[in-house]
Amino acid sequence: MPPNEPNNALGKQSPTIKRTTLTNDNLMQVTLCNFGARILSIKVPNKANRLFETTLNHATDKDIKSDTAYMGATCGRVSNRIAGAQFTHNNKDIQLKANEGQNMLHGGANSFSHRFWSMASSDETATTSSVTFTLFSPANDQGFPGNLTASVTYTLTNQNALIIDFAASCDADCPINMCNHTYFTLGEKSIHELELQVFAEQYLPVDKNSIPTGNFADTRGSDFDFTEPQTLEGKINIRDFDECFVMNKAHNARLISKQNALALDIYSDQAGMQVYTGNFLPKKYQGIALEAQGLIDAVNQANFEADWVGPNKDYAKTIKYQFSAL
Repeated sequence: MPPNEPNNALGKQSPTIKRTTLTNDNLMQVTLCNFGARILSIKVPNKANRLFETTLNHATDKDIKSDTAYMGATCGRVSNRIAGAQFTHNNKDIQLKANEGQNMLHGGANSFSHRFWSMASSDETATTSSVTFTLFSPANDQGFPGNLTASVTYTLTNQNALIIDFAASCDADCPINMCNHTYFTLGEKSIHELELQVFAEQYLPVDKNSIPTGNFADTRGSDFDFTEPQTLEGKINIRDFDECFVMNKAHNARLISKQNALALDIYSDQAGMQVYTGNFLPKKYQGIALEAQGLIDAVNQANFEADWVGPNKDYAKTIKYQFSAL
């Protein structure tokens, strides 16, 4: 999704970026940091044990903190867009802080992506390596109700899967839609030669401000048809993509680099996946974001099911990035 130059106001926590690297028995390496609880690097071996950097991100602390593209970041409280930066719950109108025209994008200007998280714990077993980040978001943060505590746990397995577990609790009812915003390259210099398959038969049509019309449209036979593997060069020659696909199965998408003989399969229990072809990156099409998340503006759309967290309902979602050598 395009960054639209959010105001990167930082939280009041420690200004020091702290990195940690998860490893497994297959030489795979995942580097994470506490700013935005984000992925900085995923290095994956092919069959010849050559490591490929499979993501796009910044290298220096300065560039990470001034990032406007949500590279590798955890987005929240609500990722994607909320129309008019407002919603109504229990007959009460809630006004949020807009940061994309009149709308809210990825949780606001001072969102989860632009805060320092606590690196709460790490664990290593014979089969996995993991780390957990936590963040406290006070009531009225970006206009959202309730005191909320969020956590993100990254777990790397010996099967070359990176599992992301999102969790949150809150003392008041609040919409929530956390996602990871990694840009994938699978070692390619651009996304042109990558092959993408999205296991979705419907997508969400949107207006000129990328707000859903409230309808569902069929992907088959349209520009948005990725039900069979598609080389991205052919698709982006037709149009740029920043679309939400409707998921009805756990296997969301498959991305392949034939040149580097690597594949990425994405599994999640989210209702949607935003496919964004890096249209506003400093170098266009340098990476592709495959954002497993809830449906756009679900809190304002009668036809969409929204996720909520509150006193009687905690929030939990899981994403798995499964890498394999071809």
